[in-house]
Amino acid sequence: MNDLLNLPDTWAALDWLVPACVVVGVGLLVLVWSYLQVPTSGMLSVGLGFSKLMAFILLAICLLEPAYRYSRPEPGANLMVIMADNSQSLQIKDQGKSQTREAELKTALTEQTSWLKKMTGDFDVRRYQFNRRLQPVSSFIEYRATEQGSDLIGNLQLVSSRFEGRPSAGVLLFTDGNVTDAELGVDSIDWEKMPPVYPVLVGEERPAKDLGISKVTSTQTNFETSPVTLTAELIAHGYSGQRITVQLINDKGDVVDKTDVEKIQDGKTFAVRFRVRPEKRGINFYKVLAFGSGQKENNKKAESSEEATIANNEKMVVVDRGQGPFQILYVSGRPNWEYKFLHRAVESDPELEVIPLIRIAKKEAKFSFRGKGGQQSNSLFRGFESQDDDTTEQYDEPVFLRINHPQYQEDLKGGFPKDAETLFQFQAVILDDVEAGFFTQDQKSLLNRFVSIRGGGLMMLGGQESFSGGKYARNQIGEMLPIYLDPVKPGASSKYKLDLTREGWLEPWIRVKATEELEQARLTKMPQFKTLNVSKSIKPGATVLATVEDNQKEYPALVVQAFGKGRVGAMMIGDLWRWHLKSGGDNEDLMITWRQMLRWLVADVNQRVDVSVQTRNDTNRTVEISTRIRDEEYRTFDNATVKISVETPDGKTIELDAEPSDTEAGTYITTFANSMPGPYKATIRGLAEDGSEIQKKQAGWVSDLDSEEFRSLESNRELLDAIAQRSGGEVIRLESLDDFADSLEHREIPVMQTRTLPWWHRWTIFTLALTLLIGEWGIRRIKGLP
Repeated sequence: MNDLLNLPDTWAALDWLVPACVVVGVGLLVLVWSYLQVPTSGMLSVGLGFSKLMAFILLAICLLEPAYRYSRPEPGANLMVIMADNSQSLQIKDQGKSQTREAELKTALTEQTSWLKKMTGDFDVRRYQFNRRLQPVSSFIEYRATEQGSDLIGNLQLVSSRFEGRPSAGVLLFTDGNVTDAELGVDSIDWEKMPPVYPVLVGEERPAKDLGISKVTSTQTNFETSPVTLTAELIAHGYSGQRITVQLINDKGDVVDKTDVEKIQDGKTFAVRFRVRPEKRGINFYKVLAFGSGQKENNKKAESSEEATIANNEKMVVVDRGQGPFQILYVSGRPNWEYKFLHRAVESDPELEVIPLIRIAKKEAKFSFRGKGGQQSNSLFRGFESQDDDTTEQYDEPVFLRINHPQYQEDLKGGFPKDAETLFQFQAVILDDVEAGFFTQDQKSLLNRFVSIRGGGLMMLGGQESFSGGKYARNQIGEMLPIYLDPVKPGASSKYKLDLTREGWLEPWIRVKATEELEQARLTKMPQFKTLNVSKSIKPGATVLATVEDNQKEYPALVVQAFGKGRVGAMMIGDLWRWHLKSGGDNEDLMITWRQMLRWLVADVNQRVDVSVQTRNDTNRTVEISTRIRDEEYRTFDNATVKISVETPDGKTIELDAEPSDTEAGTYITTFANSMPGPYKATIRGLAEDGSEIQKKQAGWVSDLDSEEFRSLESNRELLDAIAQRSGGEVIRLESLDDFADSLEHREIPVMQTRTLPWWHRWTIFTLALTLLIGEWGIRRIKGLP
């Protein structure tokens, strides 16, 4: 019948048109005359006559030698790429199905299927399996979905480049759309070079019962009660109305925290947050585990779990708490209450260390009376052993409180550092009630470089010799401050009430309490302060985080801004210690405030060795370890050596050397291919030219391809539709492969051949004509007609 449906478009013997018309005309006359001689009903005569006339017409048409032309792909001239996803996500069983996606796909890829036979005859078929890699195969007889990862986007790019310039009919892509390189996006593919892609959807958009963790992110803050927030995003199917338990487990296997979630909506993503304080500084690994009510034990064995898969029920995350302690230089013009509580606050924080430099006596003029017997040294040191004139402060030198810190005892012997090598050892500097004249011009310039170039933090506390009272206007320290130092007289009131601005409420290190209600109650109970350095206005780019208010006007109390590579803060209140004393001495809010403020001050300060780890979007999920080395003055250091030791999940250690970057001075890069899932920890050592160690840092990352693979069990129809649309293909169902194979010859294929088939000598034509004649004769015999 297909021959009849393809009407002829070519007539090879049109010179027979007149004889054919004569034959048909003569036949028609004979039929009319013969049926008029036979006494039959009119309708029967018309039917019988029409049947015999159609037979004459078909035979007459054959005299004209009709034919029809059609185009089809030239056999073997066009490529047809078949790509089958063999990642583990195809091992799941969809709701209402008796087979896994793997089994269904393997059946469809059998060589005996009619669609594959037809394609093999028409095209140059290239077969591939893909996961993180693209692997050519001769057949799919041994197909198994056991591999980790499904880099669909990257492998499509690889196929496009591999067959660029070759005539290609398209790419037949068998997948469920659950890919592990979705972050690349479909826009990363050059669709101009890509042949049509025909995704074959494997699996259902409505999956079986399952609970999965799609992502876990870590956010670090300087908030005392929750320095690290871990946010887990989950999605559940088949758990509507049930309870889900989510646990946070540390690297020792201990459950740190857990929460129960109810009122689950199927297919809707929900988040669970954990706030945790790591027990140790440096690299920490945490695991988030989710399971339904009463299912924790079953989660250990896939065959006993009622879920589609348990591979996505847990996910690891790395938390880097830094490698302190961070040293902060505290410079004060006189002993005061502020340092007492500041020192008490950091005693309980192993990440912070405050080095005090407190002046207890100013220098005296040269013409002051000499000591007894022409003594040159300051009388404050008289009576102490081993205090000769060469080792004690002279009358024209200030006297400092001796610090009990072996690292800085000698460096700070002469007071505030005079060179970058000494000052740049610190991560931050606090100036409290010390006048600008305390610093030499070189020291002011050095402190400016400490913030702008080294990237250190600077905080000035309120006191009678701070800000405008200390004459910091129009010098290199004053220009860093976030406020203008024009003197302004405060109002008549000497009682100031503290409050947070809108920006202050958004900064975790400003808040003390965990909730807004508790924080508001804390601000209400705070005592009023009596010492304030008043500023007329703040500088452009500065942010006011807290204000104080008297009965007449509102003034800035805490102002911050970025300066160069560092940050600067101005605490305008000079008697914060009053907060603790007025609360009875048992309130730790001031201590928490100091710790959070100091953490903010040193949070992003550059180190001599800074390390970053990024995961590449390649087939091996290679990580790139980038190490930036700086010299003593925090300039780029090009002649360093970087040694890296990587501890793998199985406890082995791999030694690596980093190579200098081709694009960035002072940066050293190495790559590492993850060989197995689990946590990795790297120790990075920066070495100077003489082999001495500059600094040692740690970094960590997690290779977790299993959870990425099972992040979503629903077939990603949206992604496959986007690929088909961009490439000019279409999404196909498994059961429609035969129809698709038949339709290819009618699609636009690069290399086609045109064929002409004679219509007139097809057996169907003569069979139809003979059937019409025999049918007409038989009916006449049955009716007893001549």
